[in-house]
Amino acid sequence: MASKIVRWIALCFFLASILCVNGETFTTSNPYDSAGRNYNIDGLFCATFDSKQPLEWRKEYLWAAYCDQAGKPMGSSLCGTCIQVKNDLTGENVTVRILDQCQNGGLVLETDAFNAIDGDGQGKNNGYLLTTYKFVDC
Repeated sequence: MASKIVRWIALCFFLASILCVNGETFTTSNPYDSAGRNYNIDGLFCATFDSKQPLEWRKEYLWAAYCDQAGKPMGSSLCGTCIQVKNDLTGENVTVRILDQCQNGGLVLETDAFNAIDGDGQGKNNGYLLTTYKFVDC
């Protein structure tokens, strides 16, 4: 039993080393196409909690999926909260609203949000950005 726990802890540290480098977060993009779907959040994790929010609320910020650094799914308490995501290489940042969960241990930004902080094109070339983020008021 103890050896299983040690292996599990080692795996967690290994995954954290891949997904979080020097405090940076592995960030990818997803074509949520919020405008194209008329800001309808059906099918997203937070739809159960935020589907009755007015249209102005749903379209105020670009969308994101959040997953903590250990790769555990987020809880409903984060639904509708905002984070400011910064590309540390370029200094560009964007504020997004969390409306979905992810399983990759990082962030998944709506494509327009990802592109907004990928001024040097390295994120598109690599398929990901290393970012830092902080929770902010919406």
